[in-house]
Amino acid sequence: SGVISGYGGKCAEVAGSLSANGTAIQLNACGTGSGQSWTVAADGTLRALGKCLTVAGGATADGTPVQLGTCTGATSQKWTSDAKGQLVGTGSGKCLDATGASSANGTKLQIWTCAATANQLWKLPA
Repeated sequence: SGVISGYGGKCAEVAGSLSANGTAIQLNACGTGSGQSWTVAADGTLRALGKCLTVAGGATADGTPVQLGTCTGATSQKWTSDAKGQLVGTGSGKCLDATGASSANGTKLQIWTCAATANQLWKLPA
């Protein structure tokens, strides 16, 4: 396990390191907080604080937020890292994206049509 680093050198973080379902996933300065420790599981899920990185409501529309959710095995919780470094949602076919192409701390993460733009490129823990 380790950090998922991305746009502007920031890391994907569970906001406030809160483990409640529905907690937003955001960019923040990379540190050692528990909300930045992710495990790439064998089933394709990305796990933090015992929960999964989940597309809200299993939706597929551009701009749908990602959040923390109980791991259920749903396709809205499965991700594939492609050759470009994009994280593609299995259920949506869309990419994990930093909203508004902003790298400010607190920028929320969402799904968006894959374009291999800098705000869609991520490095997973080894």
